[in-house]
Parts: sequence; C-alpha cells; structure tokens
Amino acid sequence: MGVLLGYRLFQLLMLPLVGAAASAAAPLPGCRTRCGEVDVPYPFGIGPNCSREGFSLDCNTTTGGHEKLFVFNVEIVNISLPLGQARMLNAISWQCYNVSTNSIDYNTWSLNLINTPYRFSDDLNKFTVIGCDTLANIGDFESADSYQSGCVSTCHNEASLVNSSSCSGIGCCQTSIPKDLTYYEVWFDSNFNSSSIWNFSDCSYAVLLEANRFEFLTSYITTTQFRYNNDGTAPLVVDWAIGNETCEVAQRNKTSYACISEHSECLNSSNGPGYLCNCSRGYHGNPYVAHGCQDIDECSDNHRYPCHGICQNLPGSYKCFCPPGTYGDALNGTCTQQQKLQSSAKMAVGKESFFPP
Repeated sequence: MGVLLGYRLFQLLMLPLVGAAASAAAPLPGCRTRCGEVDVPYPFGIGPNCSREGFSLDCNTTTGGHEKLFVFNVEIVNISLPLGQARMLNAISWQCYNVSTNSIDYNTWSLNLINTPYRFSDDLNKFTVIGCDTLANIGDFESADSYQSGCVSTCHNEASLVNSSSCSGIGCCQTSIPKDLTYYEVWFDSNFNSSSIWNFSDCSYAVLLEANRFEFLTSYITTTQFRYNNDGTAPLVVDWAIGNETCEVAQRNKTSYACISEHSECLNSSNGPGYLCNCSRGYHGNPYVAHGCQDIDECSDNHRYPCHGICQNLPGSYKCFCPPGTYGDALNGTCTQQQKLQSSAKMAVGKESFFPP
C-alpha cells in the first residue's frame, strides 16, 4: 500500500456541543462579526465568550496577508442563518501515476465533524470522482452502521471523452450521501489506477462537493486543472443545528433555548438532530440574539413587496390601498377610476326613497 499523505481531523480535537447549556447567551460587546469577506453572525463567533458553545471559529491571517475564517483547518466562506447552512472548502483526494518510480502516489482526505453542530448536506452535496480508470470509495467507519459507498469512472481513451459533457460515468461519476453524516474518509481501489493510460490521463480525483456548483470539463481528465482550480479544494455545504433536542424539548428550558428574540420561531432540523431559529414572517435579522428580529418595512422594497397604490407598513405585514377616487386591487395594479353618478339621478333616487307620494 502507498503512503497516506492526507490530513485528518480527529474526534479528540473536536469541541463538544452541549445542547443543554450555552457558553454565551449573546456575544459580549466588542466581539468581531466579520473575518475577511465573511460575516460571522451569532451563534457563531470569534474569540472567548463570543459564540454559543460549539460554534467558535478562528480568523487567521494567511501567507498573502488575507484574513480567512476556519473551523479547525477547514476554511469557511459563507454562513447562512435562515438556511442553517455554511459553505466550506473541502480538500480533493487524488492519486497519480509516477512514471519515474513506476508507482502510484496518492493523497487522501478524511473529515471528522462528530460532536460539532455540523453535518454534511445530503441535498446539496455529491461524492464526485474524476478519472479514466478509477474506483473511489467514501465511508463512515465511526458509526455503528458503517456507511460505505463508491463511484466508478472510466473512459477507454482520449477520443472517448469528446462527447462527454456531463458527470454521467464517462470520465466522471457522482453518488449521493445519506442524512446525518458527520464523518467520512476517502480511499481509492488499488486495482484501478492510471498506470496504463498515463500518457493522456495520469491522475484521478475524488471529493465530496456542492453539486450545483460543479461543472465537469473534459480538461479535468487530461490536465491538473481540477486539482489546482482552488488550491486543491472544492465547495462543500454543511447543515448546522443547535444541540440535539427537538423544538418541543428545547423550549422547556428557557436558560438554554436559543431562539431568544421576540418574533422568532423554532424549526426542527431536517438533517439529523437539533433545531434552528428563524425570524417570524414579516421580520428579519438574527433570532439568536435579543431584539434581533426586526420588522420588515415592506413599503421600502416595492420589488419584493409590490404595491401599486398607497403602502402602509404594519408590524409583521403591510397594507396596500388604492389611491383616493379609485377602487380595485392595488397589489396587482388594478385600481380603476370611480365613475361619478349624475346629480339628477341622485336627486331622483333621493325623492323615491325619502319622499313617497
């Protein structure tokens, strides 16, 4: 077997996520809310007493002088509170045929998010394998059911790639992952390698990545473009959640319950245990901090909240009226002018109604 050159995150390095307690009910004054180009909203935080327990992140300055956000040694490029998701940069595993030594060099990756708020998104990610004679496997040997899967990517020769424009098995293969996956490792089947096709494709790649951000190019087979596109990484989406309790259970303990803002609500996680907080309809902001959910002024955003008349903002909603002298549906722009009745007709009606003979 070849020498394993990958990076590994071990469970002992993970911070515990305790659903029944929080290290900070809200960030202390002076806590950073941004690292480089990435916003860091609570319950995430940078530094002591700036995050909910388990949500602490590091803001490091790279060699080029740029600040980047990390959880352990994995870079985070985006955090979404409403979606309960974060986007990371995941390392690409690879194996290449070494002509000078007539052997296979490889570098494989494992990622351990056990005992953290994160779990790999089963909806948005796919295990992706690129190569012409490759069988790569993904597995979770930390769980009792020992999840394992694999993907085979083949192509007979360089000419067979001409009509290959999608990841459908010729030069590229994708497979789904299960829910509540928090650990995986990648390994290549030694019976599949590029020793016989090295003259046009000497490397194979495997990575769990965000599927809708990936476009297969045939140049990935014949060059190192895929590996070096983004410093050997690819985007990966993780779902995150608070603790491991349902909303019903979490709401019983007000000291640890995370949805503390007025006009906020609790949603059970759709990927594993735990829950999320969202601002109620008509409000936006951060439901994890006091007074974090603020009323949306719908009247200031006519594109998202259309009103073809007179707009009145209300707490959590708004009303839209037709202008004076018109009637109809101002939301859809169907206000029409009211027709004036002739004064003679009004007088005639008035006589019949109030002065009978």
